Amino acid sequence: MILRLVLADVPLFSCVAPEVLDRLAAVAVTRDVAADTVVAVRGEPARHLVVAETGGLTAVVETAGGRRRRLGEFPAPCAVDKAAVLDGGGHTATWVTTARSRLGFVPATEFLALVDVPAVRAHVFARLASQLRVQQEDLVLTSFADAPTRVAAWLVRAGTSRVRLPGAQQGLAELLGLTRVSVNRALGTLAEEGLVAVEPGAVVVLAPELLTLRAKST
Repeated sequence: MILRLVLADVPLFSCVAPEVLDRLAAVAVTRDVAADTVVAVRGEPARHLVVAETGGLTAVVETAGGRRRRLGEFPAPCAVDKAAVLDGGGHTATWVTTARSRLGFVPATEFLALVDVPAVRAHVFARLASQLRVQQEDLVLTSFADAPTRVAAWLVRAGTSRVRLPGAQQGLAELLGLTRVSVNRALGTLAEEGLVAVEPGAVVVLAPELLTLRAKST
């Protein structure tokens, strides 16, 4: 069962017993979904935990003024929007597939029952706390850092020598809360400093240590 193997690779379920993963996979509904498909809408009840077997998902929010902000990209294997299932307050974002994806939908009742197990609950809360710290770091960058520093921090966090841009420069702008022009100028600045090389749809990190220092220059 493919979903069973995928669940075992998702960090959220790393402490869950194999027989429990078997049950979750058995009750989940799986679907093959085309790229750019909306699979959950912000504010709607989160009746399932969405697990990406292949492909991936991005979280987006659109303001009343029509601006679009990407909250993150999540490549498979992953489970997304745990908070929405836990608090019952509706999806925290609109979730869209980034590529053709195979998704598993685990009933919220099954996930909540799983979190009632003390060891699993501690693990889930630790994962959520870690994600909260990352979000707080992003808030600091958004509030105080200039565009090149914010772009540098995002590239460092990607952790690879060649970083694919999500939706090209416009997608990165939506992810960082900037304009496409600001992202273009920021990448140009980092390139002039000898830290990166810009390619169509990607950035090559030339000096990772110096880029890390640049990312901390708030």
